Amino acid sequence: MKPAPTSLWVVDVIKAVASQLIVWHHFVSYGPLARTLRPQAIGLFDWLYHDGRMAVQAFLVAAGFLAARSVAPCPEGLTFVPSGSVLVRLAWRRYVRLLRPYLVGLLLAIVFAACARALMPDPDTPAAASLKQVLFHVLLIHDIAGVDALSAGVWYVAIDLQLYCLLLFVLWLSQHLSIALRLKMRILSLLLLVGLAACSLLWFNRVDALEIWAIYFFGAYGLGVLVQWSAAEKSKSPWLAILLLIYVLALALEWRERLVVSLVTAALLGLGLHTSYQPGHHVNRIADWLSRISYSVFLIHYPIVLLVGTVITRLWPESVPMAAIAYLAAWLLTLGLAHMLHHHVERRS
Repeated sequence: MKPAPTSLWVVDVIKAVASQLIVWHHFVSYGPLARTLRPQAIGLFDWLYHDGRMAVQAFLVAAGFLAARSVAPCPEGLTFVPSGSVLVRLAWRRYVRLLRPYLVGLLLAIVFAACARALMPDPDTPAAASLKQVLFHVLLIHDIAGVDALSAGVWYVAIDLQLYCLLLFVLWLSQHLSIALRLKMRILSLLLLVGLAACSLLWFNRVDALEIWAIYFFGAYGLGVLVQWSAAEKSKSPWLAILLLIYVLALALEWRERLVVSLVTAALLGLGLHTSYQPGHHVNRIADWLSRISYSVFLIHYPIVLLVGTVITRLWPESVPMAAIAYLAAWLLTLGLAHMLHHHVERRS
């Protein structure tokens, strides 16, 4: 197998753009600032509210791609020993890596929500956290347990861990079945991955109650894995084409714009990996920085906009200019604190 192209600028661009869309989706969806400014830009607010959230699909594709590069750069090329103990150790390592910055974000959410409640009541400010609620959040089972979220978007952290563990299980099962059935692991890995992605796209992704489970999102995640595996193949692999056909069938069965977003993301990712084009130096640096801090941005932006919005609304109620300034301040504060969180906590984990 030839190695996949080393330039990942396209991944940085995807993560950078998607993370900022998610931030602004939450900015226009929650808090007093959104209610003050929405009448001034209804079209923009509606677009960010309804369509901005679909940027999560880009993250799912990128996450599957990066996970494959880490644990299985090609269908038969595992970077770990396929034993149960190693599987558990890898899953635990992923959990710890996610958890350290997540705990800081959770603490900020609890403290900032308490400050916001003290200043003024707001329906979007979370209630005081109970010990049970915090414990379920730490264990990343808050949605499964049915407890209220302490911050917007924390559901994705739990889904990311579930998806990673599901990929590990697929690879482990492929290895063991290949030995038992005397078949090539490559065939079994691709068959299981495409089969699971197909089940997700055709059935599970159409059941809203399954949004708390990885299987609901595995179509986009598996697509990212196949982009990596296709990039590593010497010859053109038909498996990616098969999954794309399943996508078309899934869209014919029920039109879902989120599937279109994941398809476009995969196409951009594939094109970026197979082209010699490189963005300008400054664009590359900005995309790289926003990509690196994207997880930290994801964790802390919601409590920041709630607290800033509450303070400004308390001091200047219904002031459009001050609300606009507060939006900009909340965004810049998010980027600054996310940089610190990434540098001091996330990078060291």
